[in-house]
This record gives sequence, structure tokens and C-alpha cells, in this order.
Amino acid sequence: MALATIADVEARLGRSLTVAETSKANAYLADASAMFVQRAIQKFEVSESIVRLFPKDGIVRLVQRPVIEIIEVKDIDGNDVDYTWDRHQSLYDLGDIRGVTVTYEHGSANIPDDVVAVIAGMVARTLSISPDAAAGVQQQAVGPFSQSFASWAVGAQVMMSPAEAKVAEYYRGLTFRSTSILGNGNYGTNYPNPTKFQRD
Repeated sequence: MALATIADVEARLGRSLTVAETSKANAYLADASAMFVQRAIQKFEVSESIVRLFPKDGIVRLVQRPVIEIIEVKDIDGNDVDYTWDRHQSLYDLGDIRGVTVTYEHGSANIPDDVVAVIAGMVARTLSISPDAAAGVQQQAVGPFSQSFASWAVGAQVMMSPAEAKVAEYYRGLTFRSTSILGNGNYGTNYPNPTKFQRD
């Protein structure tokens, strides 16, 4: 699912999209959203995740947020495990269990404004690329005049600028490290900033 809408893109362009642009914009919105989610290590929308976590001192921390509900916690043999949830992102009192599988619901119906701004901006920028650059032209000349296009513009690819990447990275936070999230995909060394994205 896209984390921004056609209306968001039109607001940044200051005009309505044509039928052809709308078709492209829908694909671009999906692409930009996927790129942002991958970099932020956050899904943002309400969804369910099943993760294998390894407790440290009887504690595991959940990466996706805000956490809405803990559905179940089981050990590696599939047995239910007792735990204490802090109503935020951590499960406590897991004892000396070596590994648990946690199923939980997370996300929000309201996507943060800065996320929408970045994604809609990426799409608006891509739609504004010169038709020649979009067709793959890198440089063209007419008489004594020549024109070159930036490498990111050639082929009209949806790309994230360094400033936009910093917004995504703010959501994951790069300072928290814990063995409790080892084995959780690419979340093993990156734990999100808990103050940035909260429950509604």
C-alpha cells in the first residue's frame, strides 16, 4: 500500500494530474513507499508481524511500532509463554527462555506528515522530469547549445535524496543495539526511536 495519495502529489505540484500522469503516479507512489519502508525499517500502516526473538535478561523489544496488541508469544516448541507487556514496545518476565515467536499487531491509521511529504515529494519530482530525460536521453545539443540531464533524472526513476533518506533513518534510530532482536531480519542492529511514532 502507498503511504501517500494522488491528492498529496497534486498538492505539491500545484495542479491536477492528467490521466496518463495518474497512472504513473500510482506506480511511483508504491515504489516510493516501498523504498521508504525499507530504509525506515517501519511498515507504518496497521498490519501484523510474526517475529522470532531471543530474550536478553528476560526481555525482548519489538521493532515495529506503535504496538497495538500482542496476539501471542510462544517458545520454540510452540508452547504459550507468560510475559508482561509494558504497553509500548517491550515484553518482560520471559525468564531464561532462549527464543520466542511473537505475533503482534502494529502501525497506525494516520501516516506521519513528514512521511507523506517525503513520498509525495519523490513522486512529484519524478513526474516533473523532462520527457527527454525520462526517455533515457543523457545529453542533447542543437547548434551551439547543449543540455545535460542529471543521472538520477535519466529514465525517470523514483529516487530518494539524502535529505529524504535522513527522514526515513530518523524512524529507525541507529543507536540502540540489543541481542534481543537478533534473528529479526535486518532489524538485528537497528532499533527505532521510540519517541517518533506513537499510538493514536
